[in-house]
Amino acid sequence: MPHAAPPRLLGVLLAGGLSSRMGTPKALLPHPSGGTFLTHSLQRLQSVCADEVVVSLASEDHREQLRLPSSVPALFDAQPAMGPAMGVWVALQHAASNGDDGCLFTPVDLPNLLVDDLLTLVRAWRESPRQIVLAQQEDPERLQPLVGIYPVGCVQQIQRVVESDHRSLYRSLRSNDHRTVAISRERLRNVNTPADLGPPFDNT
Repeated sequence: MPHAAPPRLLGVLLAGGLSSRMGTPKALLPHPSGGTFLTHSLQRLQSVCADEVVVSLASEDHREQLRLPSSVPALFDAQPAMGPAMGVWVALQHAASNGDDGCLFTPVDLPNLLVDDLLTLVRAWRESPRQIVLAQQEDPERLQPLVGIYPVGCVQQIQRVVESDHRSLYRSLRSNDHRTVAISRERLRNVNTPADLGPPFDNT
């Protein structure tokens, strides 16, 4: 009997934020290991998602601002200024129409996150591919709804978040079924302001 094909996973790089606190697009910041936050994040996702990787952006103008290569597909928010839940929802719709089983999401502003961290998420998801799997920061514990895998079957759940008054994935997911994978606080450290760029990044 032939083995069943592994579930198809779409890699989605969330890069649609305004970077208002940084004062310059975070995606174009130089990464300590070379390239930019954008190129580093793309390579990290491409190492895990062989099927396809897309970048979630606010608009076509945003694509031009970030100088995203034409070879990299992009998805655009259906409405402006709706927060990251909009990017997650649009990506899930795209994945469902493309025959994918789920989406692996990572933001562009996590320079310390490792390929191994993403592989740990993928292994957990393959054990139960109909369940949301999210990174959980250690010490202190905190759910990270933008680092995780969402099955396409939860698209209506995320649509309800987008249409809610709060539009908060964190608030919604705390009270809904999901699995978690522990990842260290340092690897989940995000960069929001110039002050966050002070200490050297730990990429070991």
